Amino acid sequence: MGTQLIITCEHAGNEVPEEFQHLFKYNPEVLETHRGIDIGALELTNTISEILKKEPYLHTVTRLLVDLNRSTQSPTLFSEFTREQPLHVREKIFKKYYQPHRRKIEEKISQVIADGEQAIHVGVHTFTPIWDNEEREVDVGFLFDPRSKAEQHFCYLWRHVLNQHSSELRLKMNEPYRGTMDGFTTYLRTQFSGDNYLGLEIEVNQRFTNPSLKEEWQQLQEDIGKSLQATIQMFNS
Repeated sequence: MGTQLIITCEHAGNEVPEEFQHLFKYNPEVLETHRGIDIGALELTNTISEILKKEPYLHTVTRLLVDLNRSTQSPTLFSEFTREQPLHVREKIFKKYYQPHRRKIEEKISQVIADGEQAIHVGVHTFTPIWDNEEREVDVGFLFDPRSKAEQHFCYLWRHVLNQHSSELRLKMNEPYRGTMDGFTTYLRTQFSGDNYLGLEIEVNQRFTNPSLKEEWQQLQEDIGKSLQATIQMFNS
């Protein structure tokens, strides 16, 4: 069985559609923080996609409008800026800015499987270096479901290859989040069998996006892309 890579980035931007800009008028600064956007994720996704020659699926509207990496039952699907809005407003946001991206990817996975291939889905994310006043001792995290031998094998292989590129990096498995937490890949695993679908996420520390680390950040992006390319080749062999 062949494989086909699907690259997504659910928190690629912090855009606010004009009709909802008034919701952020008292705190527009929040859109520039890690709460409004996965800082650096769009750049990283584009670098990976250029190396792999795969068009990514990007969502550039801020997660503070609606979070595409949350299930419909999640209490954080809508943020404090939108959850108190009338039902018809939330339904409009949901239908216009949540469903299309997720539906498009779900349809793509179905198409890959129908073509007799295995879908390898990589969701690209970044995370804030400090959480609850504590430094996160992770540079790159690989998120997967440990119950899936295929996902586990792929991520351990990927970590091994990336470590050869950048041995000084702190590479962790299922950190700073667990791969089974509420999220898009977790949902997709319920829709497709483990034989047909691998739902993986890569989480990169936003400290690398500091302008003082410009060269290091560019090198890391390239190393992640090239290591993913090599991992897929090894996984398929």
